[in-house]
Parts: sequence; structure tokens; C-alpha cells
Amino acid sequence: MSTESTESTESPITLEPALHAFIQSTTMDEGLAILKKYPELLSDNADILFSKIIVNARKQGQETTANALDERRDFIRSVREEFEENVEKAAKAAMKVPN
Repeated sequence: MSTESTESTESPITLEPALHAFIQSTTMDEGLAILKKYPELLSDNADILFSKIIVNARKQGQETTANALDERRDFIRSVREEFEENVEKAAKAAMKVPN
């Protein structure tokens, strides 16, 4: 039995369709729906892949596109941070640990 997390085994091929769907979203609500459908977009591997896409856009002189992608990556990061905070709060409440 493997103890590795799913996060460490995600391949870019698996993440690309989900990331593409997120990039194509046009509203915050649509973006959130995609993040719910593809929670793997909240992983470190997805962040790394997104960063590579942004770097490539900049290398190709597509600064406007890179900036737009930066904003979307920041949105995912903020959702991830909020999710992690909520998980931590729920865990503390479950263990009845005072804040």
C-alpha cells in the first residue's frame, strides 16, 4: 500500500484539461465551480504547471496574457489558502482545541 499523496502523482497531462477549463472561465462563480469540479487545481503540482505556462507566455512576449494568467493563479492560491484555513479550523473544532 502506497502512502504517497495524490498530489505527488498528478501528471501535467491529468491537470492540463482542468487547468484549461479554469483558464477559459469568464466569471468568478464559473471559476469556483471549476475548482469544485477539479479540486486537483488546488495542488502544488497545478500551481507549478500554471507557473510554467505563465513563464512560457512571457518568453513568447505575451505579457498581457501572462498578467491575466497571474491574476487567475492568484485567485486559485487565495481559494486554496481559504480552504486550508477552514480545514484547520474544522480540525481544531473537532479536537476541541482552543484557538
